[in-house]
Amino acid sequence: MHNYEEMRKKYSRKVCQTVDTPIMVFDIFMLGEIFVALGSLTIFGIIIYSWQLMFLSLFITLGVIPAIRRRNNRGIFLHYPYKRFGMNLPGIVNPRGNKIYSD
Repeated sequence: MHNYEEMRKKYSRKVCQTVDTPIMVFDIFMLGEIFVALGSLTIFGIIIYSWQLMFLSLFITLGVIPAIRRRNNRGIFLHYPYKRFGMNLPGIVNPRGNKIYSD
């Protein structure tokens, strides 16, 4: 069995285990957007075979959503309904009481 202690001491560095930034693909798209795009390719391109819906969903997923995310604060898609429509969903995220935690 090999002993890698020398190499570990010489070449390694400690990495924090928490991810404070989203995982990006090509520094443009988030990893979740890529999975949604692959899902829309599968559903609309192979199963349903509707090219128009596939291109529309890809345009929204890879064109519109990154542009909105780039121009607004983080969490725009989660906080917009709370702020604009006066939603109140009690629970762990927004418990009832005097404090409002969402906005």
